[in-house]
Amino acid sequence: MAELRTEEEQVEAIKKWWKENGTTLILTVVIVFSGWFGWNFWQDQKQQAQENASQLYNQLVQTAVQPAVTEAGLNNMKALATELKTEYAGTSYAEFGTLFLARFAAEEGNYDEAVAELTNLVENSKHEPVKYTAQARLAQVYIQQEKLDEALALVSTSPSAAYTSQFEEAKGDALYLKGEFAEAQQAYKTALEAAQKIGLRANSLQRKLDMLASSGDI
Repeated sequence: MAELRTEEEQVEAIKKWWKENGTTLILTVVIVFSGWFGWNFWQDQKQQAQENASQLYNQLVQTAVQPAVTEAGLNNMKALATELKTEYAGTSYAEFGTLFLARFAAEEGNYDEAVAELTNLVENSKHEPVKYTAQARLAQVYIQQEKLDEALALVSTSPSAAYTSQFEEAKGDALYLKGEFAEAQQAYKTALEAAQKIGLRANSLQRKLDMLASSGDI
């Protein structure tokens, strides 16, 4: 798409057009101006919507990071996430809201609901951070449902180093439950190394490795 002209360039272009075409085409000028002002109004509305969505998302995150979330706080988070998903559809904030809704559903044992939310993101999101995060979380939900082969299929290959830790940990969890302990250990090691490389805390991964080492299964 050609770049939009600045306001000054638009005015100069219309003046030139007017001089070249004369008064007989005045209706066309009116239509051009209407379209231009309509575009700017739409841009302003879009910017306002983004700002509103950002504020909602910040409220959601601030509540989520509290040490202890009350029932009222949880209900508020669900309402905020639902509003992001429904009122700002098509934006990245709507997808962030969907990730939270999937998390709430999984935490409450509503795995089918979580699967539906995450599958939609995996199949339709155009934002890689959302898509791949949803993919790793969907694998974890499948593990809770004991659908281990489905989980492994989702995390067989990491799309980039940024997601290796998530993908390999899910892979390790599925392999462990399948009784493939040596393979699970290797997946956890890969996940731990990947997490350390990008500065993530990996206490849970270390605990899983320690558990395997002391279990006598390796």
